[in-house]
Amino acid sequence: MGKQDDIFSAGNLSGLPFSFNEEVTEVFEDMIDRSVPGYKTSIRLIEYYAKMYSQDNSNFYDLGCSLGASTKALLDSIQNKNIKVISIDNSEAMIDKCKRSFVSYIEDGYLDLKLEDINTSEINNASVVVINFVLQFLDVEKRDLLIENIYKGLNCGGVLIVSEKIHYESRRESESMFLLHHKFKAKNGYTKMEISAKRDSLEGILVTEPELVHRERAKRIGFRVIDKLMSNLNFSTYLFIK
Repeated sequence: MGKQDDIFSAGNLSGLPFSFNEEVTEVFEDMIDRSVPGYKTSIRLIEYYAKMYSQDNSNFYDLGCSLGASTKALLDSIQNKNIKVISIDNSEAMIDKCKRSFVSYIEDGYLDLKLEDINTSEINNASVVVINFVLQFLDVEKRDLLIENIYKGLNCGGVLIVSEKIHYESRRESESMFLLHHKFKAKNGYTKMEISAKRDSLEGILVTEPELVHRERAKRIGFRVIDKLMSNLNFSTYLFIK
């Protein structure tokens, strides 16, 4: 576990606006555990479904891998199959820390880490692709193009696992979930000031979409199965099958 997240504590607002820089990298594990309900469950789901849908002699992709929690789940799911995990992020700090964390996997040829923009990454011979709480940080107009690119690179029967923070069309439901999420973070030790400061830092950076948009996008692009695997407050995990 990395350092405790105190980026937005009193007198320390250097995280404005939010970015995945070295400061965030140092506290990211603590930050996401205390901020995202169901995060650990999403990681377990990735390992479970990667095992179920893995194909021999194929690739797994972790797009926007951050510190590699999803990458580790994919690596743990390989078993005896001839599979390579390709993990990609555009944060140099994140990739550098992943390189230190996964030395043996890299040396043994199981993992390839890439510092690049996932919007321009090549997806080839993929049986499993993961985007875990990443799509929400991309420009809205680029999201269709990314999912289309993934779809083209997936083998028949391959899967895309997507976790996202979503919002609701109903104002009442949105306000209710906002308050519950606020309480979740407060229970995990964040002060009102920290919660407010982080929310301000993410304004315009993290842009959510309703569940229906995610489902319609996947259907329009061609996925034949669209399942929700988990929902925890306003955070959900989906399985799309080609």
